Amino acid sequence: MKTPSLSSLNGLADIGLRSGVDMRPTLIRVLTDLYVQKLTHTADEERHYTELALRLLDGVDTPTRAAVAARLAKHLAPPLRVIQYLVNDLPEIAAPLRGHALLKPPAQSAEPAPIETVAAAAEETAPMESPPAEEPIEHAPVTDLRGAMDSTIAGELNDIFFTAAEQERRLILLNLHVAAPLSPGQVAVLRDPGTGQRLEAAALGNHREDLVKQFAEALRIPREQARRIVRDDHGEPIVVAVKALGIPRDVVYRLLLFVNPAVGHSVERVHALAMLYDEMTAQAAEGMVAIWQALRGDARSMAKHQPLLWNDERSRARPAAAPARRPLGTPRTSIRREVS
Repeated sequence: MKTPSLSSLNGLADIGLRSGVDMRPTLIRVLTDLYVQKLTHTADEERHYTELALRLLDGVDTPTRAAVAARLAKHLAPPLRVIQYLVNDLPEIAAPLRGHALLKPPAQSAEPAPIETVAAAAEETAPMESPPAEEPIEHAPVTDLRGAMDSTIAGELNDIFFTAAEQERRLILLNLHVAAPLSPGQVAVLRDPGTGQRLEAAALGNHREDLVKQFAEALRIPREQARRIVRDDHGEPIVVAVKALGIPRDVVYRLLLFVNPAVGHSVERVHALAMLYDEMTAQAAEGMVAIWQALRGDARSMAKHQPLLWNDERSRARPAAAPARRPLGTPRTSIRREVS
């Protein structure tokens, strides 16, 4: 799938405006958080993010613009046009960016001098000026941050996605690859041909905990996060999971029908999710899985306070006492009389 054009990106953002829900603040926060996770970007990646960010920043509130500025201020090489836009914003928005190295003017030259003097000075100073020019190269090899995503940011992105409405989720997933470009297959997941069969068998048999186990192992994510995916009543996390795993489309349909009754009982919802599966890139799906994988440390600590089985909370609420046993010397006939 090709990177969406500006007009299509605007059209997606307009969906929320027409429905009364402004999705632009959510989208710009998510895309920016993902953008800063990568230390270096190609010119194409930077251009796509810049064009989208400038469109979205025009229509978001002050706290959102301030959050974007704070995130970009910590990046070594944020998009120049975006930070120029933000540094000319309100003082509280511009403050974190004013001291950024990218905005500092180049070293001032000396007073005008004869051409001969300038040429001689250039030859002498060239070796001294080369180290600063080479400084960014120290960070160039670190371009793959798989497994190194900040767990706090990953938690925020995960919560934003799961608390978002259906159209917001769709907007995020259709544009995720713009700010978090990954080559297909870059995120480590278990792409076993038998995975789809195991998932389908668990879904058809209503074995939800087995389904949770299969997703956790295949996606290499915490069990609690896999449980959250299965329990979700909108269905987009399931689509993300199966897209990243390369599950065939016919299996996807059956999973959507049986994993969660809240999704499967709506034919329109199943069709909408199947369309999302077709439209979403593998890069976007893997980008979301990378976020889920970065939750491993935090999710494990949270899982200590969560039920281990699907109905643990319900079983804990029941009386723990076992039913009274019949005394050894009591005749069976007396028991039947009491019952009658």
